[in-house]
Amino acid sequence: MLNRKYRATRINIEETSKTGISVFGKFLYAKISRKDTEKPGFAIVVSKKIEKTSVGRHLIKRKISSYIEKNLYKINPNFKKTIVFFIKKIEKPLIYKEVEKDVEFVFKKIVF
Repeated sequence: MLNRKYRATRINIEETSKTGISVFGKFLYAKISRKDTEKPGFAIVVSKKIEKTSVGRHLIKRKISSYIEKNLYKINPNFKKTIVFFIKKIEKPLIYKEVEKDVEFVFKKIVF
């Protein structure tokens, strides 16, 4: 689970989802805030349209947050923006390695 100090606040999530810059991957897309915040913040949004059960939504969130947690040391210390991940509609269940590659692709465009 992602540490609380790296989670985005509700206000930052709403602002980022409305006015953020989009970066698209294969299974997900991310919105990055235009303004700097006090600290880097991450949020993962999985809609009920994507996964009906709360267990399934939570599994997807855990897969993404575990990758973020493993790679926090790579993030530039001067990076102070909010990143909100949104999952795209897919036909088959997500495999951890595919999600990892997709998040890494998005991170390379944004943070690293």
